[in-house]
Amino acid sequence: MGENLRDKVKFCGKGVKLYPLCKMIHPATAELDDHCQIMDYAFIDAGQMLKLGKYSTVTWNCVIEGGAKTIIGDRVFIGPGAKILNSTYELDGYYAIEHILEECRKTRYGDIIIHDDAYIGANSTVLPGVTIGEGAVVGANSLVDRKLKPWGIYFGTPVKLIGMREKPTEERRKLLETMDWTNHL
Repeated sequence: MGENLRDKVKFCGKGVKLYPLCKMIHPATAELDDHCQIMDYAFIDAGQMLKLGKYSTVTWNCVIEGGAKTIIGDRVFIGPGAKILNSTYELDGYYAIEHILEECRKTRYGDIIIHDDAYIGANSTVLPGVTIGEGAVVGANSLVDRKLKPWGIYFGTPVKLIGMREKPTEERRKLLETMDWTNHL
C-alpha cells in the first residue's frame, strides 16, 4: 500500500514517509502530520480518527487497531511490534468473535491519546481509554492499562512507574527544528 495511501488520507503533511508495505484501513479518517513515518508491516485501522503528529514514527510490525479515536502527538516513537488497541471484547455473557451476530457479541471502545515526546517500547500493548503523558517512556514488553504521568518511565505487566526522565532543554528543541529531513531514512 504505502505511497498509495497518500491521496486517500484526510490530511498528509510535507515529508511524510509511507513505506511500501505499510497498510491502513479507513484512511479517510487519518491525518498524518509533517515528517511522520509509517514503516513496513505496520497495520493501522484509522477507526473514528487517527492523528499522527510531526516527526512521529510507527515502526515495523505495529498494530493500531481502530474503532475509536487515536491521537499520537509530535516526536512519538512506537517501537517494533507495539499494539495500540482501541477496543476489547466484553466477555461476561458474550462471545468474543467479530463476525457473528451483533446480539451475541459486545465490544468496548476507548480513545487513546499519546502526548508529545512519548516512547512506546517494542512489543508493548496499550489498552483502550489510556492517556500517555508528555515524554513518558514505556519499556519493552509492557502492558499499559492506565493513565501515565508526563516524563515518567514505566515498565512491566501491568506498567509501574520506575523513574522519571529529564525533559529535553529548549536548546535541544530549537536544534531539532533546524534538522534537514530531505534525506532522512
